[in-house]
Formats: sequence, C-alpha cells, structure tokens
Amino acid sequence: MMTLTASHAPARSAALVIARVVVDGIRHSLPEHASLFDARATEFVASVLEHDRMNSALGIAAGADAFRQVGVAEYAAGKDLERLSRAYHSSGRAALPVLASLSRQPGAGSSVMDSGVEALLRCADVLIRLSTSAYRAAHTPSVAELRQELLKELLSGRPPAKWAGLAAEAGWVPPARVVAVAAEPGAVRSSFGPEVLADLGGEYPHLLVPDDVEISGVLAGTRAAVGPAVAPAEAAVSLRWARRTLELVRREVIEDGPLVHWSDHLTTHWLFADEVLTSALVTRSLAPIADLPANERTKLAETLDAMLAARGGAPEIAENLGVHPQTVRNRLRRLRVLFGSRLDDPQARLDLRIALRVELLTPEPAGTTTPIRAA
Repeated sequence: MMTLTASHAPARSAALVIARVVVDGIRHSLPEHASLFDARATEFVASVLEHDRMNSALGIAAGADAFRQVGVAEYAAGKDLERLSRAYHSSGRAALPVLASLSRQPGAGSSVMDSGVEALLRCADVLIRLSTSAYRAAHTPSVAELRQELLKELLSGRPPAKWAGLAAEAGWVPPARVVAVAAEPGAVRSSFGPEVLADLGGEYPHLLVPDDVEISGVLAGTRAAVGPAVAPAEAAVSLRWARRTLELVRREVIEDGPLVHWSDHLTTHWLFADEVLTSALVTRSLAPIADLPANERTKLAETLDAMLAARGGAPEIAENLGVHPQTVRNRLRRLRVLFGSRLDDPQARLDLRIALRVELLTPEPAGTTTPIRAA
C-alpha cells in the first residue's frame, strides 16, 4: 500500500487529496464530460492510488464507469484516444506539487515522493486502459486501424506480451528481424504486402519491414533511409537511426540517394552523434589555421589531410592532390611552422584526421569557399 502522508495519519486521506486534484484536472481538460467525474470517480481514483495493481474489485467499482463512459463518448464524437491520454497524464502531473507538499510533512518517509509518483503513473495507466477498452468495445476497428495501432505499440518499445494479441488480430506474423524505413512524404507506394506495417501520414512517414523483404519494391523512388535490422521489440531503435540518417541526408552531410542505409555511414553517425563535442574537437585541432584567409586555409587543410593519409612523401601527396611536388613541399613547411610537434604526436594526428573528416562532411554555408577534398 502506498503511504502518501505521515505514518501517523491514514493513507486514505492523502490519497483522497491527490485524487481530488487529479479529477479536477480531468474535468478542466475535458469540460464537456465534467459531469461524469463525480465523487464516486474521485473515490475510485483514490482507491487506484492506494493499490499496487488493478484488481477485479477496483474494476467493477462504480467510479470506474466514468472512465468507461468517457471512452464511449469520445468514440461517439468521432475523436481518438489521444486527448483522453493527454488529459489523464496532465492531471497526474498537476498533482505533483500537492504530492511534494505531503512528502515534506513531519514524519513523512523519504520514499513518499518516489512511491507517489509511481502511483500517479500507474493510476494514469489504469484510467487509460478503462477508457480504451470501452472505446474499442464501442468500435470495431478495421484491419488497417489495427495495424496502425500495432505499429504504434511496437514503436513504443513495449514487450511482445503487450502486442502479440494485437498482431494476431491485425494478421501480422512477427518476423525474426525487422528494419525501419524513414521516408520523405510521397516516397512510399500506396500498396504493399501484409508483412509491412506503415504510417504514411504526417511529416515523417515510416514503415516496418521484415529484413528479408526487398525494400525498394515498397518505395516510389524518392528519398528514404533504412535503419538497422533488429528484433521487432527493438523497432524503435531502428526507426531512430533511420530518421537520424534521413536528417543527415537532408543536411547534405550524407550523400543523397533514393535509398540510404544507415550501415553505410557508421563513421559519419559516430562523428555527428555529439555535435557539440565534435565541434569542440574541430575548433581545438584546427586552431592553427582557423584565422588564415579562406583560400589558404582550404589548401593547407587539404594538404594536411593528404599528408596524414599518405605513406610516402611529397610526390605521393602531390599526385593525390593534383599539384606540383614543390607546391606540396612549400605547404608542408608551412604546416610544420603552424602545427609544430603536433604533427609527430600520434594522438594529435588522430584528432587532426577526425577534425578534417568532419570538415569534409560538413556542408559549407552559401557563399564560402569550396570544402576540403578527401585525399
């Protein structure tokens, strides 16, 4: 049982205080349904806060009907369940200051705040489940709707036990591994096999495809990015990397193409995983040439990159850059003056190579000089 107040006072009174704040918040968020949330609804919320889990007695309590009825009402009004979910979660957050106040009372245990927060999260989950079950009972979803809901469940990171039944209803057989595809609007064909789950609406269309399915057959030819192959329960990880790849393509960090695989750009992902850190490395490593005129800086950076990559001397570097060996020797002497002993230090050389690689990948703002070329 959760203790929301001092050990000498009954937990019930504290639960009722919190429950009133939660229910008032729901009434405020859902004014057209305010009459449903009466004293019985408050008593029900208090009971949920006091118990570690939902049980049959709570499920048939009179106050639980308010949350079922609002689910039915939302369906009848043609609305989705997102509004109810937001209302329940926001009302729980509104109760946090009251919970904090209770936790500061004399004699309150140090765990009161933590257990109270857990109880509020659990309560919101119970209320959402009551409304959701009633909403679904009032509505027979189409296969397409079931598949949309299944995709959301998969991408939420829930364990298979939470979505296995929904997968069966939607006619989707979970493969051993899937890949997520992040696409530009209009990049995906309107029809594909039942093995593919897709959400093509909005600004960020995405799909979940078995990793043994030819993805190009699903696409209409415009830009898309593919994440790593993962177990279905890890689909959110694949989508995160697919979207990150597509973002870097949009920024022209990764070369554009109809279908870009994240696995072809692992070094780039590593370099741009923490751009504040990477920027600091570039600034520090290339400081000796930072204030030079743009044209001179570009030529020296190209030569430095070629020198760090080369095994031979000036002739090999000159061949790679397409310039005269004497030009390279002059530039190498200039680099030695600017960078000194750093050119002989293995760690400093590594930092320089990374910094120059970032410079190569980062698009130049309009009107600036041509970025350095890879050696």
